[in-house]
Amino acid sequence: MNTDNKNNNDLKINYNKLTYNAMKNVIFEILKSVAKYGLPGKHHFYITFETHTNGVKIPKDLKIKYPEEMTIVIEKYFWDLKVDKNKFSLILTFNKIKKKLEITFDSILSFSDPHANFIFKFPKISEEKILFDKTKNKKSSKIINIHDFKKES
Repeated sequence: MNTDNKNNNDLKINYNKLTYNAMKNVIFEILKSVAKYGLPGKHHFYITFETHTNGVKIPKDLKIKYPEEMTIVIEKYFWDLKVDKNKFSLILTFNKIKKKLEITFDSILSFSDPHANFIFKFPKISEEKILFDKTKNKKSSKIINIHDFKKES
């Protein structure tokens, strides 16, 4: 491996994107496990997501009521949880009426499990799907501390 390559001088590691992808993967693994085995013990989740993100599918009445973002609770009563690489879907009740929601992982703004005192708040990042950013003489003011993602006791 050539470490003296001048082409690498303009590259920087995109820690925001790497952290974002790792956080999405944690939620993917949690939901995949819940889809297979059910919710363990007293665990339950609050998931806030952007309703207008490409790929999010919610009933029209919910879209009208929540045009920007919505928080759902996955606790005792949910049905047909399905999880794939980019999204999950489930049925929840709203005013005693069952409704199907399809939520992309890219639309999630926060995920929490109050029973475990655990929370992720997603940073706003660019849509670039790259490991390295090619920037010249730009310093990033975005510093992410892992402690920001864990809820205080």
